Amino acid sequence: MTKHIPTELHHYCGIAGGYAQGGINVVNSVIEMGKALQHRGQNGGGVAVKPQGKILKVYKKARAFNEIFSSVDVIEDHSLRGEIAIAHLRYPTEGASRQNCDAQPFYASYKGWELALGHNGNVVDIKRHFNKLKKLGVETESDSDSEILTWLIVTAPGSTWKQKITNALSDVKGAYSLVMVTGDDKLMALRDPWGVRPLVWTQDNGHVFVASETCALDRINIRHSQRIEPGQLLIADKNGVSQTNYTPVKKHAFCVFEKLYFSHETSMWHGFVIGENRNNLGAQLAKEEAVRVADGIIKKDDIENIDYVVAVPDTARPGALTFYETLKQELSRFNLKMVYTRGLVKERYDWARRTFIEDDPYLRERQIEKKFFVSPSIIGKSIYLIDDTGVRLNTYKILVKHLLEIGVREIHCRFLAPRFVNPCFLGVNIGSRDELGAVDKNKKGQYRIMSQEEIQKNLKVASLYYLSLEGLAASLEMTVDQMHASHCSGCLDYNNPFDMSQYDPEYRRTPYASKKS
Repeated sequence: MTKHIPTELHHYCGIAGGYAQGGINVVNSVIEMGKALQHRGQNGGGVAVKPQGKILKVYKKARAFNEIFSSVDVIEDHSLRGEIAIAHLRYPTEGASRQNCDAQPFYASYKGWELALGHNGNVVDIKRHFNKLKKLGVETESDSDSEILTWLIVTAPGSTWKQKITNALSDVKGAYSLVMVTGDDKLMALRDPWGVRPLVWTQDNGHVFVASETCALDRINIRHSQRIEPGQLLIADKNGVSQTNYTPVKKHAFCVFEKLYFSHETSMWHGFVIGENRNNLGAQLAKEEAVRVADGIIKKDDIENIDYVVAVPDTARPGALTFYETLKQELSRFNLKMVYTRGLVKERYDWARRTFIEDDPYLRERQIEKKFFVSPSIIGKSIYLIDDTGVRLNTYKILVKHLLEIGVREIHCRFLAPRFVNPCFLGVNIGSRDELGAVDKNKKGQYRIMSQEEIQKNLKVASLYYLSLEGLAASLEMTVDQMHASHCSGCLDYNNPFDMSQYDPEYRRTPYASKKS
């Protein structure tokens, strides 16, 4: 059977947690926070709940989070009430849904230390740590790096949780933002020393909340928060809240795609609303387009004949609209007739349940007709088709083919990000360069980056351009060097937080990656 490769770029998961005192149940709030993070994970989820002085409980299933907790009856039926709780939502790393045991949070108990943990990210040297646990006689219930982290912490030496965490994670390589609840009534949260994945926290009316993104706090009407910094551990218990560094901070390497794609557009990070970052992408893409026109790469007649700017919904919309507005300004001397239109409208009902499509090869080939409604206004017209990433190009290629078949006259493809040319090893479901639309192999089996002209030819479109790396940095109000010093952009140019070559099985066959190492 052919392995199913997802058509969309997915993040591994989202996490949330809450701590309350005085017998106040925090579970309902944490579940609401989880529902606000479903753009980060829809194939599994659960909660861990600790009533103070009582048993720690974990409830999880391999289903969408809003389906698991569709009714308050679930909370009552499973006695999921308590002052401390964490929630986790996940995407599987493969096309098929995982079993319930692979959903999170994970639970571990060792010599009186008890812990439930939710993890966002990916650990690259997990085999080494699994072997350490094997020597201790630990038997895991899954193949998840998140469960390994749970056991590493509870079995580590130390007389306090901070000591155990420091000892457990001192030599772990990878991305890990964690939320944890302990058997001795603590809520804990931390970020890895590179700060690859986001995590925020806040205090409100004596309660403490943590979440992957601020949109989860918005869901419970909290509008103030601060980041948990790289290498920082937060502990909330009956004594209050403490924040300390459990490990030295290393090179800052926040995932650039969190700002460009993964995080919700209403969330905030580094003082910016994520949607504003995406607007900036559209502006930079338009400025680069204007330069191409000025340099004669794009002919005046061609751009004056474009009728519409169309976004591939939903995440490309902010950037596509700003692309249109900026391009009109940059080329105001031209007779541009183009307008921005919702030429594609995403199916929100039948498409939400994709099982029949994914299981049927015939329907898979025609999936784009199920995924989008096409406005008749763009039939017979020339359009800019704006997408956000163009990573695999599976869906995009089918979309382009469908639009041409039904009568769209001409398609000019533009992408709000540079070419994605390396797997992500730190928390995104891209495992091989074989999956990437901008990568090919030469006769020697070595990977190479395809030119924009080659990709254009493959898609059979009138023109095609990606945002440049410089344009991406400018959208973040940085130079490329500044971006490299503060962000992980390994998927774009092999700028990783640490040497990734030993964890990259294709490295020896990827000359363009070795040049960056």
